Amino acid sequence: MVATSKWMSYLKLIERCAEQGWNNWLILSKQPEDQSLIEPFLKVGCKIIYQPRSKGNFDLQSIHRNYKLLRSIQCDIFHCYNDHTSPLIAAKLAGVPVKLWSKLSMSSYYELSTRPSGLQKLMLSSRITGWCVDRILAVSDLAGKEVIEQVGFKDKVTTVTVPVSVERFVSIKHSQVRKEFNLKKSDVVIVAVGHFVEIKGWDIAIDAFALVNKNVPDAKLLLVGKKTSERFYQKVIKKIDEYGLSKHVIILGGRSDIPEILKASDLFILPSLSEGTPAALVEAMAVGIPCIATATGGMPEVIENGVNGFLFQRENADELAEKIIYVVSHPELRMKIVDEGRKGLQRYSMKTYVETVFSHYQNLLDSSQ
Repeated sequence: MVATSKWMSYLKLIERCAEQGWNNWLILSKQPEDQSLIEPFLKVGCKIIYQPRSKGNFDLQSIHRNYKLLRSIQCDIFHCYNDHTSPLIAAKLAGVPVKLWSKLSMSSYYELSTRPSGLQKLMLSSRITGWCVDRILAVSDLAGKEVIEQVGFKDKVTTVTVPVSVERFVSIKHSQVRKEFNLKKSDVVIVAVGHFVEIKGWDIAIDAFALVNKNVPDAKLLLVGKKTSERFYQKVIKKIDEYGLSKHVIILGGRSDIPEILKASDLFILPSLSEGTPAALVEAMAVGIPCIATATGGMPEVIENGVNGFLFQRENADELAEKIIYVVSHPELRMKIVDEGRKGLQRYSMKTYVETVFSHYQNLLDSSQ
């Protein structure tokens, strides 16, 4: 399996740290499905440690477990991603000099379009995480702004955009995916990449595609991603059947050849209800296909509507359908959007990400001494 951008970013960052002669540990809650992802880390001298994921934001066992670990390895820099509050409390208690948190998504309140009420307004988990860390690396400007508005810590928050292997996606020239799925040259192939989970909005994609199919009979929709939620998967399947789209919607499941799938497609859509800054969107732009995404989260920071892609209002299937039909009907516009989309992608490159994060490590470590 080809390493995902997430795993590649971890590896490249550890390689950069290894160049400084630093010892590196990668703490995982479970083994990855593809064991080959671990091998490159071991080759650069990184030690893999498996720790159970915290059971809630304030897990005393997690705090104790991580405290003992960090003290035993005499940790100097502790960088948390998804699981953060309990491990960072442990790092604070263990006296780790440099502590960072990467905020990779918007809060659940943003995702659900709700406001915290009662004791929720304290945002206790985020507040304590912010107190524990020296730097908060927000995946988008909006994600960082949300932290500041909810719990403060303005001086600790900075934006570090999602890392993507831009060069790999730009370099894709050929694809056999159309042949694999018996797609004709005349078929208009629309693709969505993500997971079968509610937040990805694939039910909205089906509603929109039903309208598109009436206007563009040769349109095909590819859904690429794991069946993470069985309930949501069944909801999507039911919609496909109700619309009579079973011959026009192809479910690919989890795939390792995302660049080739994107190259075989004519249009990329991202109907998510919320995103930080999705790697899939940047990858599609790098491959060179026009993109339509929800005007939510960090996506407006990537797409300027009508210039390097199109945005539509969250959960508005009619508007999504209109944008798809418009882009499909204007091939000259598609080329212009693709050209504009490839400009400025260097800010999302793996090299940029690694050097940016490493500079935070180095500066914070220097200032702690």
